[in-house]
Amino acid sequence: MTSWAVAIFSSREDEKTLSASVEAVLIASEQRSVTIDVIVNGNLDLARGLAEKIRSTNLGATVNGRIRIWYIIVADKAHAWNTFLREIYPDADLAFCVDGYAQVEPDALGILADRLAEDAHPWGASGMPSYGRSAAKLREQKPIEGEIHGNLYVVRGATMRTLRERGFHLPLGIYRTDPLLGAAINFSLDPAANAWDPSRIRVCPEATWRFTPLSMWKLRDLRTHWQRVKRQAQGRLENLAVREHLAVNKRRPEDLPVTNAELVSSWITAFPGRARRLYWSNPLCWFGARTACRDRDWSEAQIQPELIAEFAPQSAKPGQSGEKMMRR
Repeated sequence: MTSWAVAIFSSREDEKTLSASVEAVLIASEQRSVTIDVIVNGNLDLARGLAEKIRSTNLGATVNGRIRIWYIIVADKAHAWNTFLREIYPDADLAFCVDGYAQVEPDALGILADRLAEDAHPWGASGMPSYGRSAAKLREQKPIEGEIHGNLYVVRGATMRTLRERGFHLPLGIYRTDPLLGAAINFSLDPAANAWDPSRIRVCPEATWRFTPLSMWKLRDLRTHWQRVKRQAQGRLENLAVREHLAVNKRRPEDLPVTNAELVSSWITAFPGRARRLYWSNPLCWFGARTACRDRDWSEAQIQPELIAEFAPQSAKPGQSGEKMMRR
């Protein structure tokens, strides 16, 4: 039986939303050998609350494998993904990545797995949204191969192992995590030797997920939306810098700078005229540049992830729940 690893990345979700996402993955991975790693960055209360929720509802008893809940002190998704690759990924045949606010449909993971089983050429596959402001427009268009829609995608285990062996990393602080990973895969991890090949990532519109959309009537949701708008402007700069590194200079993905600040500031320094034109066309990009290039202390990124809880009912001895609670 093909083994699955599912990483659920979370930071700002509430306990109810994250728990629903875990339950959706459990349903979607039924009858599969699966390790579900919930990776919570920068929110210890959420990690502990989810562990208590799973324990009190006995949700962990339904898994055919194990659920692990991790806490990472640095509140940064790129760092969380790097930590999953280097420290947590359990060498499964397939590695699924899901955002903490997304509830995958019951057949979504199976559809992605089947598409990779049908064709050995793609190294990964991505679902598409069925909810949200842009979902209808995306689904009306012909899916663009090679794109990762970050709420749900899968990468082959062999590719994950190669990424780990070569020291691939997402620059700390980068917003466009998924496009960068997709670009590296589309170049087959070596732009100098390989042309851009979007068929390396299969896009599957029928593999989808649900989530609760933001409400313009809630102050908290308005703030979240504004933060996303600013980060998207920052992402335009990141895309240009990544393109220069991979497509123009043909440099290896593992040679990307350690931090996003270095990546973006180097591009701005090299192309000041292009940066100024971008600021004029979208003033938010100027604010995005300031955010991307600001100094940040990343020393805590050296701290190992903390295993908050593990639920593995199949390994439990008679009379035990199979749960392991772990604290510093």
